[in-house]
Amino acid sequence: MNIIINATALRSGGALTILKQFIEAIPSDDFTYIVFVDDSVQLKTQSNVILIPLNKRSFFKRIIWDAHGLKQWLKKRHITPTIAISLQNTNFRVNAPCPNYIYYHQSLPFYPYKWSFFKSNERNFWFYKNIYPLFVKLFINSRTEIFVQLHYIKEAFAKKYHVKTEKIHVVFPKIEVSEAQNTSIVIDKQKVNLFYPATAFFYKNHKLLFDAFVTIDVLLSRKIALYLTCQKDEIPVQYSYRNIEIIYLGQIPHSTVMWHLNEANGCVFPSYIETLGLPLVEAASFGLPVIASDLPYAREVLDGYEGVTFVNYQDAKAWGNEILKLCANSDKKYSPYLPKS
Repeated sequence: MNIIINATALRSGGALTILKQFIEAIPSDDFTYIVFVDDSVQLKTQSNVILIPLNKRSFFKRIIWDAHGLKQWLKKRHITPTIAISLQNTNFRVNAPCPNYIYYHQSLPFYPYKWSFFKSNERNFWFYKNIYPLFVKLFINSRTEIFVQLHYIKEAFAKKYHVKTEKIHVVFPKIEVSEAQNTSIVIDKQKVNLFYPATAFFYKNHKLLFDAFVTIDVLLSRKIALYLTCQKDEIPVQYSYRNIEIIYLGQIPHSTVMWHLNEANGCVFPSYIETLGLPLVEAASFGLPVIASDLPYAREVLDGYEGVTFVNYQDAKAWGNEILKLCANSDKKYSPYLPKS
């Protein structure tokens, strides 16, 4: 009996974590698990798991593979699948009418923002908003079950793709908080140290923090240091502050992210597009005060955590006020919190 897993697009970041956790969870049973992966991925497997490395990185190659190539691969080898599983949002065709399961973790189609195809920094988001949903719909049928990470994704998926809610299942991912590893950065404990672990994508909303600092700079009785995990030339600050320093760490290992969360006085997270928002969970696991965008993803992952304040992601003045409150009680920590997987 063969279980087919399509995961050719999972090669970095959270997507690769999904693949690794799935492989680790495969039981030693009588099934043979045939897993199609990107040829850059290196994974340890057990005897009943067969990894098939492929290069399907262009969207065109992926569509051809999902629609025709995988089915032909199985047919040529006389392999009949018992179950077909996609770990990458879209389904695929196989050579048998078997149950098929999709692990869906792409939130962009559910956000109301309109991006422009004609702006280079927005084109990819335009594609995921306007074109990608067509391929998500393509092979969904009566045998399809959908698995998502959060309830708000379930509701949005059911509405957008006209899938019955009983066919959509919420499975919160396994959260592994890695050990904090020391870094060469010296933290000035005389300052209020804030941390925002995020890439430089525009929807991560760094500018809101810079604007918020303008509203509070002269009001601060204690200086602030904001640590960012990106480069200065990616999101340069257009303001100069008297009492606030922006420190660009660049890309750092996950263990170093954990170290900064452990050392910080607070975590700020103004991002307005996330599927899960893993840094929020990690910050809460240290009992760190968190200021987060008042959006469904943040509300759901930190539901029950007493150390979070939710603020409108467009209101710089409100963010400034909450940062002032954090500064006034900067040594406060809360009971560590980790959502149940």
